[in-house]
This record gives sequence, structure tokens and C-alpha cells, in this order.
Amino acid sequence: MMSRVRTPNLTKRHWRSAGIVLATVAFIAGLTGAVWLAAHWDTTVTAATLTQARANPAALRQFLARMPKGGDLHSHLSGAVYAERFVDWAIADGLCLRAADQTILNPPCPAGSVAMPEAMRDQGSRDRLVNALSMRGFVPSATGQTGHDHFFATFVRFNAVSSRHFADMVLDQLVTYQDQSAQYAELMVTFAGSGERRPFVDVIAGKTSFEDKLAALDQAGLSDFVQKRKAEFAAQLAAIEDRLACDAARTRPGCKMTFRFIAQVARNNSLDDVFVQTAIAAALARVDPAIVGFNFVQPEDAAIALKDYSAHMRIIAYLAAHPSGAKPVNVALHAGELWLGLVPPGDLTFHITEAVGIAGAKRIGHGVSLAFERDADKLLKTMRERGIAVEINLSSNDLVLGVRGNEHPLPAYRAAGVPVVLSTDDSGVERIDLTHEYVRAARDYRLGYKALKKMARASLMHSFLPDADKRKELERFDAAKKAFERSNAARVSILDGLLLIAGAAINPVSAAAR
Repeated sequence: MMSRVRTPNLTKRHWRSAGIVLATVAFIAGLTGAVWLAAHWDTTVTAATLTQARANPAALRQFLARMPKGGDLHSHLSGAVYAERFVDWAIADGLCLRAADQTILNPPCPAGSVAMPEAMRDQGSRDRLVNALSMRGFVPSATGQTGHDHFFATFVRFNAVSSRHFADMVLDQLVTYQDQSAQYAELMVTFAGSGERRPFVDVIAGKTSFEDKLAALDQAGLSDFVQKRKAEFAAQLAAIEDRLACDAARTRPGCKMTFRFIAQVARNNSLDDVFVQTAIAAALARVDPAIVGFNFVQPEDAAIALKDYSAHMRIIAYLAAHPSGAKPVNVALHAGELWLGLVPPGDLTFHITEAVGIAGAKRIGHGVSLAFERDADKLLKTMRERGIAVEINLSSNDLVLGVRGNEHPLPAYRAAGVPVVLSTDDSGVERIDLTHEYVRAARDYRLGYKALKKMARASLMHSFLPDADKRKELERFDAAKKAFERSNAARVSILDGLLLIAGAAINPVSAAAR
């Protein structure tokens, strides 16, 4: 016969003691939570405000417009300017328009073109030109031009006017960024035209080794060319500072922005031309503190870019580190701006890996084709361990490659611990701004305030600024972040703040999106 398990005979005293213990634990937990909440009140209310705003597009935009966003590390200067600016400047400059393909040309107006003031006499003509110079209203079709082709065609159409207005474009961007609560930008620009490069390209023709090519460039006056270009660039920067006319408190539009430049190398040229461009870019970055690195641009899927990709990576590796003992040059690279169907499958398997492993890139621009790399896990591990950031351009990847939502590798980079920064690419052509990219990240990927704030700070941590300047920018960001959180908390009463936090707790952001 089985014996019964006897239940202890709990007295009222035992129950009372247990109740006291439970009440004490609850009190301590509540007090600890209250102390923590008080210490993190501003941040918690701000995070809850974003959670609530996600359901209201206008509120989300307003919140993220005010949120400090650090910097934009991936922005092509001419592509960042809205088409309306180019139209107005072209009219003022007396340039010409070839109506057949909506291309702006230098005067005298060649056959088939008319002067811009005459061409822009009615709103319809202006609208057609703005659409041709940007992605506004563009709808891809099976029989028409793709988003990819229309996007890249815009640069040729406005080149005649953009090449005349360097200072205007920089000033335009400084004001635009500051209005969006950003504080830093690295702007990609071209420092040597094809005509200027031609004599140097001819000098290295037939030479096979990098050493011989660089020696020939040195003998041909590369250093003199670089010093001349540095002086010309300094004069342009001085003109920008004069036009900013900043007061001591830097309260005027654009005056709170810190900015530097990335030298562009046009990759869809001969190998000798690419070598010359890269040599000029690296030399400029070594002698001019305003130029903090270089990058390869133009369509990565073009025939030359695909054929010579590995050779380009070797050129970068050599020139970024040469000569021995010289300051290494920072490299950011467009890599993996590709997708299945745009190129043969084999071309999707190695571009990001070689940009990291051969060229030594410190940042990867786009990185969309991550899933097709031969060993994506190893690549992600390398990027995480080396602190190689990926510059995510959500709108650009959508408009140019058709990659959006779950197909985009943003979640994969974040899950792997790779540093992620949000950037615009070509905000004028795309008809967006930096705030819009944060809106997309919050809306499409349901990223919370903590995640967005981390990305914003990462844009400064992974900038190419010298360490001392980087520390100053990070201090500015941390102060701006605290002020932003304080102002958000001040907008609501304590009761409303608690209700906000409770609402966010009911619909929490997933751990992956924090």
C-alpha cells in the first residue's frame, strides 16, 4: 500500500512570512525598475515615441527629421543635387538643350539644340527635363528603359551644368544636410577629367608592372599635377567658406556641417586610365586633408567593370599602400551593386570578397549581392572582425536594382554584427533625402530607435576623419542625441510618457530590430 505524501501544515504565520517576502521582492523589483526608468526616462520615452510614430507616416517623418543622424558617407555630389537646381543654373549660364534626348550642352548651341531660356518657356518643357534628369515619375516597363539604365543616363544629361557649379552644389548640400539634423558628409567628386589624364595614360602605355607605371608617372610630372590641383581645390574651398559667411556661433545655414571629399575613379575605362586616376586620387588624399580617401564609381555591371574587376582590386591594393612608408590611403568601394539577372551568376560571387580581401576596403558601398558570394559567412565574419562598415542605400537599391524588402541584405549584415550605416547615394537623382532612408529603415524593417541611433553614430565612427576630428564629431553627436531625447521627453507629461512606454511594451520591437 502506497503511503501518502504529506503536505506541510502551513500556519497563518508561515503564509504571512511568505507574503512579506513576496511583497519585499516586488517592492525591490518595482523600486529598481523605477530607478532605472528615471535614469533612462528621456531615452525610453524617445524610443516609445518612435514605436508609436511608425503607424503614422507624417509623425514618423517628423520624428526622424529631428533625430541626429551623424553623417552621410556615400553621396555623389552631382547626383545629390535636385534637377530643378540644374535647370535654373543652366538657364542662368545660357546653356543649351538637345530636346531629342533631354541633354544639357555647352554653347554655342549645336544643331538640334536650343538655348535653355528658350527651351524652358513652359511648364511642360521644364517637367520633361526634370524627369529626364532624375527618377521623378519614372516607371520601368518590359519594353522601355529600365530603372538602372534611366538612373545612370541622368549623369550625362546634366554633366555640362554640374561641372560648372562645384561650389553651388556643395553649399546646396551643406544646407540640406543641416536641415535634416546631420552634421557630417563625405562627398564624392572627380578631380581629373579625361583630357587632363590623357598625357599620363600615354606615358604608361606598354608598361606591365605597377612599379614601372608609377615611376613613369612620377617622371611625367604627377607630383606637379597633384600640387596644382590641390591649390585649385583650396581656392574652391575658400570660396565656399566665403559664401557660407559663418558667424562665430555658426548659426547661418550650412555652417554647422563638417564635410570632406572622396576622390572618384571612373572604373569603365582602360586599365591604364584607371591606374592613372587611382594614382592621382591616392596622391591627392596624401597631400590634402580635405580629401580623405577614394572610391571606384560607374556601373559595376558594365562590360569593362566586370572584365577588369580583379585587376582593379590589385591596382587599388598597390596604390593605396605605395610608396613604402607613405600614409596609407583610405579606400571605400562600390562592391556588390549587382543582382541576379543583371549579370551572369558567376559575376555575383566574388566582388565584395575581393574588395575586402584584395583591395583592403574599409567600407563597402551597397553590398547588395551578399547572398551570392561564394562564402558569405566567412565574408561577414571578416567584415565584423575588421570593423568594415557597409553603406546601405535603400532607395537607390530599390530604384536601380529592384531590390527591396526581404530581398535586401540589410538584416543579414545587422545579424552578423557588421557595422551598418545608412546613406543616400544620389539623393537628387533619386528624389529623396537622408531622412527618407531612416524612414524606410524604420518602416520597412521595423528598426527601433536604438538601432537607428547606433547606425547614426556608426556613420561618424566609420568616417575617414582623423582620430582627433572623429572624437570631436562623436562628442557633438552625443550632445545632440541627449538634447534630442530630452526634447522628446519634455513634449509629454509623466503620465503620457508612461502610457507611451506601456504602449511600446504591448507592441515591442523584436530583438533583431533593436
